[in-house]
Amino acid sequence: MEEERGAAVAAAAAEEIRWLPAEVNWEMLDKSRFFVLGAGLFSGVAATLYPAVVVKTHLQVVPPLQAAAATVRAILCRDGVRDFYRGFGASLASMVPARALYMAALEATKSSVGSAAVRLGVSEPAASAVASAATGVSAAVAAQVVWTPVDVVSQRLMV
Repeated sequence: MEEERGAAVAAAAAEEIRWLPAEVNWEMLDKSRFFVLGAGLFSGVAATLYPAVVVKTHLQVVPPLQAAAATVRAILCRDGVRDFYRGFGASLASMVPARALYMAALEATKSSVGSAAVRLGVSEPAASAVASAATGVSAAVAAQVVWTPVDVVSQRLMV
């Protein structure tokens, strides 16, 4: 009985996989879900790593060179755990628009550059390489338009 159920589940999974597209492109995405989930997950990761960024920033700008553990103790003694998130509000406010710009530029460039390269007679592997390079550059530049000014403000608030 258990073997039959396992075989049925495996058959259903194989059938579902057979109907999935080989490649997901920009037109196929539910953009509202894509941007909201992406921004939420990215913000969660940033919130987890932010205390380490605060410690790193303190180590870079505080004149007497000290160990990271001493820096953590000094931050905790000065203002408590809350001090590990100084400037996070500014950083968080920029994450959603910057991430949206990043993902939009990434997907838009990927679809247009890849197909344009193929139309120009470039081989499929070369077109894929060109599209990947162009998407990375365009997405990074688009996001940095928002991230860089806010990052400067955020770092000033950290120390």
